[in-house]
Amino acid sequence: MSVGTCAYSFDPVAWEEEHGRSAALDERWSCPREAEGETDRCRFHLSPARRAELGIDDESVCESLVSELATGEASSLGFVGAEFGTIDISHRVLDRVTNHPIDLRHVTVYGEFLAEQTVLRQPLLMDEIRVEGAADFTDAEFGEDVSAERATFRGDAVFDGTDFEDSARFGGSTFARPASFDRVRFGDVADFYRARFRAPCSFEESAWRGACLFQRAAFRSDVTFTASRFHARTDFRTVQFGGTSRFNRCEFEDAAVFMNCAFAAEALFKKASFAQPAHYQNADFDSEASFTETEFGDKAKFQFATFDGEAVLSYIRFGGATYFKAVDFNSYASFYKSTFDRLGDFRNATFADTARFLKAEFTDEAFFGRATFVGDGDFRSAAFRGTVHFVETTFRSSATLRESTFERARFENVRTAGGDVTINLERTTVDGGRFVQENGAAVYYNLRRSRVGDVDIEMADSEGVFERFLFYRTEFDGFDFSNYRYVLAPEWVLHTFRGTVDDTYSLEADRFAIEDDADEAPGADGGAADESGGGPGEPADGGGVRSRLAGWLADGEASDLEVTYLKAKNGAERVGDSQSASRFFIKEMYYRRRTHVDRAFAHKESLRSRLKLLFLVAVNLTLSATCGYGEKPRRTIGFSLVTVVVYAALFAAVVTDPPFASPLGYGLLSVQSFTSLIFGPTATVPNFAGSFLAATEGFVGAFMIGLFIFALTRSVHR
Repeated sequence: MSVGTCAYSFDPVAWEEEHGRSAALDERWSCPREAEGETDRCRFHLSPARRAELGIDDESVCESLVSELATGEASSLGFVGAEFGTIDISHRVLDRVTNHPIDLRHVTVYGEFLAEQTVLRQPLLMDEIRVEGAADFTDAEFGEDVSAERATFRGDAVFDGTDFEDSARFGGSTFARPASFDRVRFGDVADFYRARFRAPCSFEESAWRGACLFQRAAFRSDVTFTASRFHARTDFRTVQFGGTSRFNRCEFEDAAVFMNCAFAAEALFKKASFAQPAHYQNADFDSEASFTETEFGDKAKFQFATFDGEAVLSYIRFGGATYFKAVDFNSYASFYKSTFDRLGDFRNATFADTARFLKAEFTDEAFFGRATFVGDGDFRSAAFRGTVHFVETTFRSSATLRESTFERARFENVRTAGGDVTINLERTTVDGGRFVQENGAAVYYNLRRSRVGDVDIEMADSEGVFERFLFYRTEFDGFDFSNYRYVLAPEWVLHTFRGTVDDTYSLEADRFAIEDDADEAPGADGGAADESGGGPGEPADGGGVRSRLAGWLADGEASDLEVTYLKAKNGAERVGDSQSASRFFIKEMYYRRRTHVDRAFAHKESLRSRLKLLFLVAVNLTLSATCGYGEKPRRTIGFSLVTVVVYAALFAAVVTDPPFASPLGYGLLSVQSFTSLIFGPTATVPNFAGSFLAATEGFVGAFMIGLFIFALTRSVHR
């Protein structure tokens, strides 16, 4: 070493042995400057205490630093291992006079590093720098690469409004105090790989034009990215978020990766937008996770993620395929009014609390196969415009899909936790699908007031198919009853339902709803209120104290059951099943009679109305007895035989001498009177009473013959 040259030398091998990690330099570096005075080191490599002894203050050192930078010589830009008290280069323009970088690697700043509104036009190396005081780079401009890998900022670090025109690398750096990067513009790659933020930090309204890399970074406290914009790939893979993380109103124009992240506190992604795939696979959300009003323009992947806190995914538009496969929702989960434009995959997901899909919309296929709903499964007013699959899905509590619409629904081998479960499909529209229950689970389907299309039903206990399904005021449009004649015959009863008719729980609209929903009043949510006025298994409205006779005659469900079988008849006719239509028509007429009885005995009607109703009851009974409402010609034959026998007895009572001189003559006379064909000596009945009987029997006979022809023709046509 020549006399007067700074004796400082940085040996990376020795430094690595001392610190246990790689140095920022690959080879030995020696300071080329002249030593200060009688010392063996330059003023930059003297310790602050030694400089103080020599009367060199921090301001003088800063001026020397600026002078060195202005020379433009490569040798004057190296400050490796230097020690500064305070660096203040604020409001300075350090224009580029060389392509060599300013080298502050392994520098120690015992005071503050102030560079507010500084303009630097050449590369800056600050790897392994240590700043004990505050670092203020507010509104600074860096025209070339800035590298501050494994830097340590022990004081506040402020980069608000800073413009990094090229790459900015803070990989492995530590921010011990609050760090602020608000309104920062990153023109190229911004690398915070393994960075450590031990206090609150903020990147609010920042712009990331290059890749944003935070892999394996750790935020020990709150972090804010609110209203930031990411133009290139964003990678937060395996990041630890110890405090509240805010990504509200962020815009991700390229792929966003949050795989394997751990969110210990709230994770807020409200009103964010993802133009390209968003990856949250294996992420852990220990507290509330909110994506309210977020828009996913492409795939959204949450496979194997865990939501221990409330998962709020309401008002979201999922533009691409959405994957929640094998996700654990250990608390309340809400997809209220969310829209799935493509595939929605919830297979093997677990919902430990209420799962709310109220008013959600699925445009493509939706899979809930092998999903487990421990709490209430709420799909009220949802729209499934593709096929929805509930294959081997487990419902341990309640499931309501009332007022929803299904283009095609597959409920196959739904599972329970041992008890019976009723899936509430009341007021739904099921255009097509399959209901298969062959695993022996006690699952029931409430299709009251619904519209059922081309649906296939397969049950292990085929004899009890319609004990599993509640068809009550249900409209059938494409449902083929002919496939179930063996089940319905001979009684043709649709309303023998064994499941739970009414929901026994009450569900609010959404605890995070943005707007009030007027239709969520009691009764609109599948709760207790129901304008039906009753249903199978429900007590009828008494309307006051009834007599025992009235209570026996009246049927509070009759009017609803009349409509039920009317709709079943119409549905059977639509698919050309005349036999089923015939049987349902008979049921309809039967319950119409019961309705008239109910009105006559159970309601406050005027006397005239009561008499009219009783007359209608009599007419209905007559049609039932004489021809089975036109559907049973054998009843006409039976009624005719009874009529002949009765009139034969009456003839025996009023005619003294038996016709044809035989006791059987009364029967022959009755047959001839019934057919209005009287021959021989009996053509003239000897007394008025006999003639009257013959005339009336002839009238009844003509009526019955015509009725028989009508019923026979109708039944043959059916």
